[in-house]
Amino acid sequence: MHLESITTPFGRRPLTRAQLKHQATANSVAGSQIVDKWKVFRHIAEARSKLGLQDRALAVLNALLSFLPGTDMDPKAPLVVFPSNEQLSLRAHGVCARTLRRSIASLVEAGLICRNDSPNGKRYAHRSRSGEIECAYGFDLRPMALRATEFAEMAAKIVEETMRLKRTKEAITICRRDMRKLLQFYIDETRSEELVAISLRLDEILAHLPRQATAANLEASLRALEALRSQLLNSLNNIEKSVNTSANEGQDDRHKEESESESYIERRTKNLCGERTQAQLHTNTLQQTVVKGSRISLDVILKTCPKIHECSPARPFRDLISLSHACEIARVVLGIDKEQYLRCVRLSGELTANILVCIVYQRQEQIRSPGAYFCELLKLLISNRLDAEQLLLSMLKRSYTTAQVKPVPSEQPIAVSHQLLKLCSRGARAGSTEEKRMVRISTTN
Repeated sequence: MHLESITTPFGRRPLTRAQLKHQATANSVAGSQIVDKWKVFRHIAEARSKLGLQDRALAVLNALLSFLPGTDMDPKAPLVVFPSNEQLSLRAHGVCARTLRRSIASLVEAGLICRNDSPNGKRYAHRSRSGEIECAYGFDLRPMALRATEFAEMAAKIVEETMRLKRTKEAITICRRDMRKLLQFYIDETRSEELVAISLRLDEILAHLPRQATAANLEASLRALEALRSQLLNSLNNIEKSVNTSANEGQDDRHKEESESESYIERRTKNLCGERTQAQLHTNTLQQTVVKGSRISLDVILKTCPKIHECSPARPFRDLISLSHACEIARVVLGIDKEQYLRCVRLSGELTANILVCIVYQRQEQIRSPGAYFCELLKLLISNRLDAEQLLLSMLKRSYTTAQVKPVPSEQPIAVSHQLLKLCSRGARAGSTEEKRMVRISTTN
């Protein structure tokens, strides 16, 4: 470290190693290029994270630059400003004296300005008879002009790093969105165990994403997501190939044509049966909506869990869409976590998730924590230790068995039809009339 024209602070302020280093660096730089002070200030503001500056320190630096006449900074010329603390505070948007002293100290430690203190510690200037400044005591701004190129390179690196971080975050968001949508669609269609494993791996990678990460950390996560997306696309291509192969095999089968019977009676009977079957199917469509590949219908769900009607009192259940709306209300009432519900939908389908919600809502009086109970059912479902449809059928069978075995209480009134009551009352009146007639006959005799 070559020391020349080193200035020391006034009073009890000590000289630090950082001040010596920055003054020696400023003196060693052979800078003769005139720079724009506001461009240098903009570069410093962009690189403030590396320089360790706060926003208050930048406001004080902006105020110091405003006391320098003109916009050009010539390193060969004296660049000393000597404002009072009061004027400096006003131009720094009214910061207090303590904040002002702390901000000036941080600017000195960062090597942006140097103290050029007078013998008594005051800030002032000596002027010639013509009014020109011969000697000034205050804050020297030459280090900014001498290190302008360094600040520009530092700002360019930070801007590049910020752009890189932004692009990486965008790529992660797009990759995550694509994989979520593809997994949700194909798991509902195929229920493949391989896709479920990929979904769990995706949740694990996303759970380890830090909230405030650098571009390097996020790029490592992005590489893991891209590798997982490649694995997912390969699996989906294999699934599509198998679907196309099965379709082609179906097209290669022999054409089977059923010859129509020549009997008019048989044709008429067949047409009448077909029309009756279509009418019956149209009537039962709203009552029994069955999902393809499932043993459970809407009617079975409503018979097993009748309490779910409480979540849809205004409109009846017509299809599985109305059941989904009611289950969403039941989920909120029971306090089931939405993420766990969506995870169940993603892994096992919407019908299975709705069945579990209906079961928990039906048995809520026997369950202390419905949300935790739903999570436990989901864990059993993921580990293939639970079948939601089988559980629902067993509950339905148990309800039928309980209804048959349950005795009728003695205090409970027996239901009697209205017509039977009429016949009984009519017979009683006829009996009383016959009795009166017999009494009259006996008295006359």
